[in-house]
This record gives sequence, C-alpha cells and structure tokens, in this order.
Amino acid sequence: MAKMKSQKHNIESAFVLVLFAVFAVTIVAVLALGANSYRKLVERDEESYNRRIITSYVCAKIRDNDSIGALEVGGFTKADTPDGIDTLHMYQNIEGEVYDTRIYYYDNYIYELLTLADNKIDPEAGSPVMEAKGLSFQMNGNVVEITARDAEGREGTMTVALRSGSGVIR
Repeated sequence: MAKMKSQKHNIESAFVLVLFAVFAVTIVAVLALGANSYRKLVERDEESYNRRIITSYVCAKIRDNDSIGALEVGGFTKADTPDGIDTLHMYQNIEGEVYDTRIYYYDNYIYELLTLADNKIDPEAGSPVMEAKGLSFQMNGNVVEITARDAEGREGTMTVALRSGSGVIR
C-alpha cells in the first residue's frame, strides 16, 4: 500500500511540473508576440512622425505668419527670381523695417533664416532646423502646397489655405 501512495505522489508531481512548463512556455510565447507587435507599432509611428514633421513645422510657421501680403514663394535671394533654391518667404514689419523669414532646403537640411527683406545673403547663413532630402513649395492664390522628403526619402505633402488671402504687400 505504501508503494502505491509513493507512485501516485510521483505521478502528481510530474503532472504539476508538466503543467507548469506548458504555462511558462505559453507566457513566454505571448510576451514575444506582444513585444514584436509593440516594436512594429513603434516603427510605424516613428515613420509617420518623420514623414509629417517637416510639413507640420512649415505649416505651423505659415499659420503663425498668416497676414495679408506676408507670404510669398520663390527663389532664395528674391521671391520673384527663381535661383534654384525653392524658398518660402514670410515678411513682417518690425520697427519700420521689413524682415524676411526664409524657409528652404539646402545641403541636406531644412534651414530657417531671418534677414532684412531683399538682403543678399548666402544660404549657409541660415540655421539648420532638421535633416531632410528635399523641400518644395507651390503657391496658387491663397493656397500653399508643401512637399517634403524626410532624411530616409519618404515624401509627405500638406496643403495650407491662407485665411488672410494672397498677394504681397511690402
């Protein structure tokens, strides 16, 4: 009789160990699947963020400077003279002087530069804002279309309607 109790006890112990092992393997499998799903979500969110950050930045600058005659698209040195560098000009009158905030793509970066309007200055003088592969602007009436390529080459486009209207008054 004692032998039977001992054998029964060994079978119960083995059953408990097998059950525990199955439970542990199941937990590890669920954690691995969850970690993989989380990694994919983070990568997708980062890609989406990187694709939209440049256009969102420029859009915010446009909305901040949206006043009658304050926005113009053109070349770097002068808005109505194309010179190879697609530039967004945002004009503002500060203490009687007209200043030009320029946003442009140059040498793998998006730059921002605040200078007196019509000032002849080199593109290197601006402050690099973020790394990119391209930035262009298209202005049709009171609508500005921004097209940007992030550092990985993914393209994003955003359209902004000016609430103040169009036309440059300096």
